Amino acid sequence: MKKKLSMLVVTAILLYSCQQKDWTGSNENGIETDSSEISGISDRMVRKWFLMNRESDSIMALAQQTIQQKRTEVESHPPDEREYINSCIGEAQQHLDELKKKVKYIRGFAIHIEKYDPALQHTIDSLKEDYFQEKYKLEDALKKI
Repeated sequence: MKKKLSMLVVTAILLYSCQQKDWTGSNENGIETDSSEISGISDRMVRKWFLMNRESDSIMALAQQTIQQKRTEVESHPPDEREYINSCIGEAQQHLDELKKKVKYIRGFAIHIEKYDPALQHTIDSLKEDYFQEKYKLEDALKKI
């Protein structure tokens, strides 16, 4: 009985000390490590990618739903209006397809970044600018419908 109790106490102390070590973030060599430094990508950039990723998913889903809804409603309009609405729907679909391509490319690019390199900043900024330009074009085309 005494042996079981002492083993339980030793195990508890060992677990506690291991947990304490993990919480403080220290390691055996005394070198502080940060998860963002391990991956080489700053936390700020990762958060921006995730936010843009979520935003793009919701924008594309909403745009697709709006386009589908307008396609079903177009039959209720007079023939001369149908032609204009169909052309606006086609334009919105083109911008949606282009936005999907850009988002797919950005996701592929982001996945392959293993280490942050300041030389990549120009490319990242360019990709973000392209994304926002296409997003605004899509929004404008959806407003016309």
